[in-house]
Amino acid sequence: MAEYKGSEDVFKELVEDSEENWLYGLVAFAIIEERRFEWMKHFESHNQIPPSEAEIQNWYKQQPRSEIIRAKGEAESALQTYASEVIDVALEEKSTKIEEGIIVSEIRESRRFWPQFGVNFIGGLAASVVFAALLILLAFFVLNDTSPAEIGSHLKHGLEEGNHGQEN
Repeated sequence: MAEYKGSEDVFKELVEDSEENWLYGLVAFAIIEERRFEWMKHFESHNQIPPSEAEIQNWYKQQPRSEIIRAKGEAESALQTYASEVIDVALEEKSTKIEEGIIVSEIRESRRFWPQFGVNFIGGLAASVVFAALLILLAFFVLNDTSPAEIGSHLKHGLEEGNHGQEN
């Protein structure tokens, strides 16, 4: 079991000599130091004087290895919570940017309404003219009642007259 003489020993174990991320160790070290400050406040409130350097060193010596492990666990939990919050904020910002982009694009599309309206109007007008021409052509054929038999008889009659004119 490692014996700690002061904050330097705890810092060395958690940050400098640790194989884990330095930020993880630094947060664990901060948790241990927060506990020391709480102990110092408690000591001062009960004894009406702050603890001496020797008493502070004695506090460090009394810290079991499990206290370091517990501080690491709290540090890991705090960092995971922080990472989750950062991810949530980043996703919310990204979502907001996407929503704003959609709104801006819709506004831009609405500004293109009149030019697009003009193109659609001209296209509709051209289609109507073509449709009207087809209707007029169809009406011409229907109203003139030119059946295929009648067309054939006109052609035959025209050919017969052509043949009679050549015989004379």
